[in-house]
Amino acid sequence: MRFNTLIKRPWLFYTTLTTLLIFCVMLWIPPAYVFLDMSLDKYYHVIFFASVTLLGKLSLNLNLAWLLCLVMLFAMLTELSQHWIPYRHSSWEDLQANLIGIGIGVMLTLIPRLRRLWRTKA
Repeated sequence: MRFNTLIKRPWLFYTTLTTLLIFCVMLWIPPAYVFLDMSLDKYYHVIFFASVTLLGKLSLNLNLAWLLCLVMLFAMLTELSQHWIPYRHSSWEDLQANLIGIGIGVMLTLIPRLRRLWRTKA
């Protein structure tokens, strides 16, 4: 598969890349300088990874299984990379929140298929 046939919607693809880049940069910013309520950290993980999964499915011509593998790899690598950042720490709870977000994103991508399936049965 050539690269230009892999991208379904270029503007959405670049939005997804920008989102991932901002996330990676925020990994290196000390938590004291992040202007977010850190008591809601797990919710941020869930929302971010649900959004990335949904954006990835809408912007790329990838099988859902491949997209799932890529997003799960990104989730695991971001948690592992925090081990080497002095003011960050990786945790199983963060990884669980990431995976829950990915699951929600997958469910959101399946809604149009389910609606089409229900319409054909009715």
